[in-house]
Amino acid sequence: MLAVHPEFADLRPIPGVCEVHWHPPAATTTAPTLLIEIPHGATRPRDYHDLRIQLRGELPDQLEHFFFVNTDIGAPECADWLARALAERGHGVLILRCGVPRTFIDCNRVAAGAVPGVMVDGLTPAVASYISDPADQQLLADLHFRYHQLVARAYEQVCGRGGLALQLHSYAPRSVGIDAIDADIVRALHRVYEPELYATWPERPQVDLISAGPDGRVLAHAAMIAALHAHYPEIGVEVRDNATYHLHPATMGYHYAARYPGQVLCVEMRRDLLADPFVPFGESPISPDKVARMTTPLLTAVAAALTTG
Repeated sequence: MLAVHPEFADLRPIPGVCEVHWHPPAATTTAPTLLIEIPHGATRPRDYHDLRIQLRGELPDQLEHFFFVNTDIGAPECADWLARALAERGHGVLILRCGVPRTFIDCNRVAAGAVPGVMVDGLTPAVASYISDPADQQLLADLHFRYHQLVARAYEQVCGRGGLALQLHSYAPRSVGIDAIDADIVRALHRVYEPELYATWPERPQVDLISAGPDGRVLAHAAMIAALHAHYPEIGVEVRDNATYHLHPATMGYHYAARYPGQVLCVEMRRDLLADPFVPFGESPISPDKVARMTTPLLTAVAAALTTG
């Protein structure tokens, strides 16, 4: 659905960069009260291949394996499920889904001034060092800029008017030992995913609420966090706070959360709890039943927050 409330008519989709989906409330025509941003929403093989053919420089063999293992599968499906359920309850929801694979440029990173291939505090870089052709770098920087032109307007028009925002992500089940995103990335990933070695890497929380900045200050909606801690254990799902990482100034998510304190929450879900099964180096089928199970606590928490303010 691309038709949006008239007040938000300037939030138009950008082909290959950002999809815009508007879920109007069932009973009224009010403007969106929730924004769902999916900055790593390029999860489909066509998202990778459509941009890959535009790049001129030489890239690592089988780079699509990095794409599959490092994209937020299940997050778009969770966003759609949540938006439809909230719309039925009378809440307008706007979804922005990034179509630019983070394999080429990460739209949840600050790109200006970032050094290609350099990880900051363990975070993957905005641009990998294997993106070395100047024309490719310029193309990707332009896509990043256009994406955030749209996203910044959406945050302003939803959160700036008192609404809430979710940044939805998914991550791999284990934190594997990758120290550099460079021309050797595919071989390095194949090594760390060898079954015997893979079993030694630490498991990530089933759900991680990324709510605090580097100084520990919580920037998210406190009541929503409390509700998620109450409702996820009811379905046997572990939920933690900032266990994997904190909101970091190198991420765009941090800057939107800091701009609208108390209104933005970043949520990470484990991919194996959404996929059936999780396939590291290929396309993972997403289970509708798993999506519904993992998103129902979000529905309860977000609906309450939107109702009570």
